[in-house]
Amino acid sequence: MYFLFIGSVAMVSLGVLALFRRRSPVVVFFVLLVFSSAVYAFSYAMEVTRHVPEAIRIWSRVEYMGIPYITTFLFLFVLHFVNTGRRIPKVLIVLPLLFSVTIMIIRQTNQFHWQYYTGMTFENYDGFMIMKVGKGLWYWIFAGYNVLGIVLSALLIVAYLIRAPRANRQQGVLLLLGSILPIIPYIVYVTGLFPGRVDIIPAAITLSTFVFYIAVFRYNLFSLIPVGRDWLVETMADAVIVLNKQHCVADANPSARREFGLEGIDPMGHEVSDVMPLLDSALASGERLKVNDKVWEITRTPLPFTRGRTEGILIVAHDVTELERMAREDMLTGLLNRHSWDEAVKTELLRLSRHERFGSVLFADLDHFKNVNDSHGHAAGDAVLKTVGKVLKDGVRRPDLVGRYGGEEFVIFLPESRPEEAVEVAERLRIDLMEEIDVDGSVVVSVTGSFGVSGCLIITDTRLEDLVNAADKALFKSKQSGRNRVSLHNGESE
Repeated sequence: MYFLFIGSVAMVSLGVLALFRRRSPVVVFFVLLVFSSAVYAFSYAMEVTRHVPEAIRIWSRVEYMGIPYITTFLFLFVLHFVNTGRRIPKVLIVLPLLFSVTIMIIRQTNQFHWQYYTGMTFENYDGFMIMKVGKGLWYWIFAGYNVLGIVLSALLIVAYLIRAPRANRQQGVLLLLGSILPIIPYIVYVTGLFPGRVDIIPAAITLSTFVFYIAVFRYNLFSLIPVGRDWLVETMADAVIVLNKQHCVADANPSARREFGLEGIDPMGHEVSDVMPLLDSALASGERLKVNDKVWEITRTPLPFTRGRTEGILIVAHDVTELERMAREDMLTGLLNRHSWDEAVKTELLRLSRHERFGSVLFADLDHFKNVNDSHGHAAGDAVLKTVGKVLKDGVRRPDLVGRYGGEEFVIFLPESRPEEAVEVAERLRIDLMEEIDVDGSVVVSVTGSFGVSGCLIITDTRLEDLVNAADKALFKSKQSGRNRVSLHNGESE
């Protein structure tokens, strides 16, 4: 009996320590499992050491504060363990719990209906007062439930072991061993094969507890749940994908399924190129993908195994859309910054050169902008620049590229536009800029802009620098001619 007392204390200690290590559904159900087992083991130890029938009856009822829940919590623990991070249907949780509560109530009220035990007698066996019971209908229903629950739990673990990485199988084997240890003693006891009617199940459960001890502390069970993803991974915006050695999807969080998966297809077990075609298994860290108007930066990490071998690949796609936007845009106006504008226009030039199409550059500069800052302050100057940026953006076509070149200078590239057409656009923008700008409700500022325009038929040798320099020269002509006007570069040296 000392073994049972020690075992019950060990179970409580295991539960408390596990709870301190990690809190998740799988840990909670594990703790409830060991606590309910501890109640059973301790109460049975008290029962068999009593010599008065009434005391034995009391401790027998106390046992059933734990017994009905052991198989239920075992099943729920295993179910959550092998499906960590996945949503478990509530019915699979609620129904076993309702059954356990029902068994507890039926047992505690047995004296009113005798449907669980049909009778109780007491006899002395080798110095112990043993309670012998007649087995009623609900006893056998509960016995079948226990066998079914333990078998299902064992099958879930076996299925997990088949797909688990080799490095994590020792934990799974210990979990399987601890789960099935009570099944043979239970069958032996229920069928009456053990002499003297002594219940050997608490001893088997105590042994299971020591196996769980090894799994938790020797193999760090709850820190290395093999397919586990905690709440953070499950709800994070970043996409997390685990590939095995065959480049099949072993795990994928909701963000990965939503952003990269094919609609209506469960990616688990399929080759990544078939179900998440954008996530090539050869993607290198630092590469960026554009998907659904979002920009994702890839981090690719090999999952190590023993002796330097790789078990799989962890791919994390970080949503860097906002960072990408900040890197591309001028923070004040929301237009492309100089570097991004240069890169975007060079890409357009390559496209236009393949078909020998026209392209034009507009270079704009605000006239006497320093006076705005000196008269109204830099906050007013910023408000003016922001408004000018909006006027320019709204005044051109969607494919046209508008950027802030620096200070009060702006550039616009018009693909598929001849120089004379670009002059018309520039003239329209010049007039739009002459509208008064309401800065803060009390200050109204008027600005004008000078424009320089250059354009040509885009061929392979066309350089962006030449187009910009030509537009800059035309802008200089506008400034020299009195400002607030548009000049077209005529191709002559100046």
